[in-house]
Amino acid sequence: MAAVLDANTLRLVRVFDAPRERVFDAWTDETQFIQWMCPPGVTLDEARLDVRPGGAWRVRGHHPGRTFATSGRYLEVVRPERLVFTWAHHERADYDTPRGHETTVRLEFRALGDKTELTLIQGPFADAPSRQNHDEGWTGSFDKLEGFLRRTA
Repeated sequence: MAAVLDANTLRLVRVFDAPRERVFDAWTDETQFIQWMCPPGVTLDEARLDVRPGGAWRVRGHHPGRTFATSGRYLEVVRPERLVFTWAHHERADYDTPRGHETTVRLEFRALGDKTELTLIQGPFADAPSRQNHDEGWTGSFDKLEGFLRRTA
């Protein structure tokens, strides 16, 4: 479920049929993260996650006709409750190229018995089309995460 907090902020909430620690691990373990991150049709070739406050993360991947690189830094890590990190795409699929507009992603993991409510808030975006693109991307990624958690239970 998506909700727009304002024109430049995205909020998504999804309940996953997995314990909070398991969902948190899917975000912080490279071998798990690379299997589900990105919407259908988009795959990651590389994921490096230094999950600690100040630690860097980066991913490189591709979808038909284009490769990409995205990176950021972890601002807050409270296992298994919260992850906060910056997010920006590079101009090309090269980490040495300049990064575009940076947003902050805040993930809240709330235990609901053996399930987890995950709330994602990202922003501020430069414009509404960018926010909409990320809404579609995260929704597809959450669909893949749901399947990953089911397959690996």
